[in-house]
Amino acid sequence: MNTWITRTLESVLENKSGPLNSFPIILITGPRQIGKSSILKKYGPNFQYITFDDREARTRANQDPALFLKGLKAPFILDEIQYAPELLSYLKILVDQGLPPKSIFLTGSQYFQVMKGVQESLAGRVAIINLYGFSDNEKRITHQNPIQYFENIFETTFPKLFGNTDVDERALYLSSYLQTYVERDISELLGLQKRREFEIFLKICALRTGQIINYDSMAKDAHISPSIAKDWLSVLQDSFLIKIVQPFHSNKSKRLIKSPKLYFLDTGLATYLAGWKSPEQLYLGPQNGAFFENHIFTNILKKYRHAGREVDITFWRTRDQQEVDFIVETSKTTYPVEVKMGSVSPQEICDFQKIAENENWDEGKIISLSAGITPIYIREKWKMYSPNQFLKLDL
Repeated sequence: MNTWITRTLESVLENKSGPLNSFPIILITGPRQIGKSSILKKYGPNFQYITFDDREARTRANQDPALFLKGLKAPFILDEIQYAPELLSYLKILVDQGLPPKSIFLTGSQYFQVMKGVQESLAGRVAIINLYGFSDNEKRITHQNPIQYFENIFETTFPKLFGNTDVDERALYLSSYLQTYVERDISELLGLQKRREFEIFLKICALRTGQIINYDSMAKDAHISPSIAKDWLSVLQDSFLIKIVQPFHSNKSKRLIKSPKLYFLDTGLATYLAGWKSPEQLYLGPQNGAFFENHIFTNILKKYRHAGREVDITFWRTRDQQEVDFIVETSKTTYPVEVKMGSVSPQEICDFQKIAENENWDEGKIISLSAGITPIYIREKWKMYSPNQFLKLDL
């Protein structure tokens, strides 16, 4: 990438009166190669920077954490902190001795490993921010027709591939990324022996993005046990490749299903794993609706998390197939979102209206890929938008 693309998180870090100014430690979690350390280096170009991908630094930090920290002067950046867990309790001592806000910056690419240490040693002392790939807003996507929008879905959100339309370069990058991921993160987390089965499992996940998770079926297709399938999905989520979205719970309906759904955090990576060769092929294929839904999901997530805001996204579905794609809960509001490739029938609108009224949700959003939409109130509790209009709303 030749030019710097401004990330939403940059303004959060630079805000001198924002919530981060209450914390001496800032932790940024997210996938590898997504820009975590680059943003911190840009924010503090003179900060001392150490990465624990460097095995020598990792060894020194774990063998003698106190001595290691004596060689550092705040503010400093510790990259991939999951590899130096022994440091965390010593960072707590530093904080308790009196550190000013935003003195220590950490990054992590394995959520479970990072959070285990943070919860044990740094609870209440660290602000945690999630960073994922580029959002549509960060890429400054303007309104497009459906096939152009699928070019956006097909394109990865990794900064190094931004603006690169070379199919072969994209394939080489993603192949190398996955190979590195399996070799480094997965092998360390699982001591993975069934490498071939895991690679097949990844592709099965991509072919089922946006679907209800069926552990038995996925396990059968990958020739593994259901318990292994469940463990592997957890690891994929902890290393920020996928997001498992839980069903919405309501005491008003006993008919709600309890199984979660599966989404990828990068639709471009998912299209590569699923074997789609071009945006046109994806747009005309049977997974077009699932990938459009997946893309909207990740952008809702990024809209809040990149701004340092909490959000909980679930879905509402009954055993008799009534469904609302997403229920977005923030500190301010709870609103339903329905994602549609095409038009919405009058019966669907009536069904959405009844569900929203029964659950007492705020104004619902219907996101349609149809070009040229202006916001339209279609019933009292629902309003229709194009993807770009919706993602630019101040929610």
